[in-house]
Amino acid sequence: MPLFRLLPLVLLLALPGCRDEEFDWRQRITVTVETPAGEVSGFSVQSLHVTKALKGYAGQPPGSHTELRGEAVAVEVAAERYLFLLLEGPDVWLLPSLVRPGLGEYAGYGVRTIEVLRAAGALPTGTVLPIPPDGLPLLVTFDDVADPKTVRRVEPSDLAVSFGPGVALTSVTLEITDEAVTEGRVEEVLGRKPGDGSLDGIWNEISSDARKILSSVNWVRK
Repeated sequence: MPLFRLLPLVLLLALPGCRDEEFDWRQRITVTVETPAGEVSGFSVQSLHVTKALKGYAGQPPGSHTELRGEAVAVEVAAERYLFLLLEGPDVWLLPSLVRPGLGEYAGYGVRTIEVLRAAGALPTGTVLPIPPDGLPLLVTFDDVADPKTVRRVEPSDLAVSFGPGVALTSVTLEITDEAVTEGRVEEVLGRKPGDGSLDGIWNEISSDARKILSSVNWVRK
């Protein structure tokens, strides 16, 4: 039975005035990188809860509310050099973005209709979907992982600029899973807990873009 599940429609439809359907799933995001020493990878298991309104309010079209729990993906590309896939970007809840009714492959991210959510619900645990470059959350690295001031963006198409010759992004995939949500990897790699106040002393020394990247919600959500 797929982990991604639709709450019983019988109960939902039996309630007068009911306007919502709810969905839950876990997604294992795996990032694989080619290096001169061979392929390396990292993953993060995230859980999501989506509430989709069946009717609009005040003349507006139906909307949705998404709650994400989990952490960023960390990949050790070389000794003490890490690539991070953050919880920020075009579409961090991903699965409905990779599926449309009648299609089993990527069909344009940002698609959030109830039909897409229901179609995604038919996918069994273990299904693996590739995430295309224009659907990726933000990739970043640190020149020195111990120094948050050295954070910078990474172009998915050109990892060699950040990590040197022979380094390239091989793939990013989403797998529907029943694994537990991963915890503690980001804190272990960074040597600090995002949002613990350790950035207070440097906040005025970094750019607005770095502040956005370093925001704790991009690294861990509980």
